[in-house]
Amino acid sequence: MQMQELTVNNPRGLHARASAQIVEVASRFPCAVSLTAKGRRASARSIVALMLLSASAGTLVQLEADGPEEAAAMREIASLFNSGFGERR
Repeated sequence: MQMQELTVNNPRGLHARASAQIVEVASRFPCAVSLTAKGRRASARSIVALMLLSASAGTLVQLEADGPEEAAAMREIASLFNSGFGERR
């Protein structure tokens, strides 16, 4: 299992479009991927669960992946966070 702490750095937080990007990436990998924020845990394959995290800009998120190809999944999802999900700042 791999874990990484990330910061939501896009201005609108984990809204529908950002959450959909996470789901799209997580769904390509056979490992289990989840995010935890504000004491809540969500599957990275569920757009609704991700949005219910209510992770606004500046929120710290714990990303976890466990299973085959976990390192690649972590890298790609971390890249989404680091790029601000392609949104202007």
